Amino acid sequence: MTAPSRARASRTPVRSLLAALLLAGAGCTAPPAADSAPEPRDGAARQDTSAPRAAGRIPADDLGLLHEAEQELQRRCMAAKGFRLWPVPEEPLPEARDFPYVVDDPAWAQRYGYGSSLEERAGHLRAEDPNRVYLRGLPEERRQAAITALNGSRSDPGQLRAVLPGGAVVGHSATGCRAESWRELYKDLSGWFEARNVVANLGAPRHRRVTAEPEYARSVAAWSACMEAAGFPYEDPADSRAEFLGEDRPRDAAREKRAAVREARCALSSGLSSVAARLDRHHDRALRREHRTAVDRLERLRAAALPRARDVLAR
Repeated sequence: MTAPSRARASRTPVRSLLAALLLAGAGCTAPPAADSAPEPRDGAARQDTSAPRAAGRIPADDLGLLHEAEQELQRRCMAAKGFRLWPVPEEPLPEARDFPYVVDDPAWAQRYGYGSSLEERAGHLRAEDPNRVYLRGLPEERRQAAITALNGSRSDPGQLRAVLPGGAVVGHSATGCRAESWRELYKDLSGWFEARNVVANLGAPRHRRVTAEPEYARSVAAWSACMEAAGFPYEDPADSRAEFLGEDRPRDAAREKRAAVREARCALSSGLSSVAARLDRHHDRALRREHRTAVDRLERLRAAALPRARDVLAR
């Protein structure tokens, strides 16, 4: 298998676990049904790669404010229906980092290795999430009522719908407290849902385009030679983290940190870090041009929602 194809699996997956934590907490549910939209973290495509969090005109702090307002509106809506809901922090584990191509921060690697300890902590946060604990404590009929109250009904005739890059279609009920929070903040519920899901899923095609570049493959080969010279014979970054991450992997924190630090140093000295970052920016710009309608609509709706979000949080 070539380096470019294997590199698609090279991300440190802590963020994916945290996205699941956010979904579980915000939804107070089991995993979503097949016809439900994945719940992206606001800030373009964070579930897929390390796209800049404020990739458009909306500053990061304002994206956080919108997240808080959504959570607060959902809490109030659920309370009005007789259920409890605890707001979920936007960054439940701030130490977690996205490394979509290669770990390239030696200081972070020295402290966290490839992030196996953060994976464990994310798992604990998920298990201890008060929404999950609350839901498990409800009688079955009441539990299903809480799920429907938040997520709406699967039989809702006015389903929200979005066609993602690549053609996949996702949907979500237009009823329930989650949809009501979106409607109150963004007004154009269907337009916002479609735009957010399109933009949130630009990361996967961007990653594929970057790793398919010949320049990227050459940089991976240089990185691999650097790693092998230090006693870590990995073909690409997917190999290195596969040795240390995953539930079935034995934990060797000292070796994990040595390998991750070496990976970061090789990423810098081989040029892989800079090449990947430059190609990532290039393809990010290209994809945003290709999906300009969704990008512009999302930024416009978010900007218009900011005064409403401030008002929600001031009440």
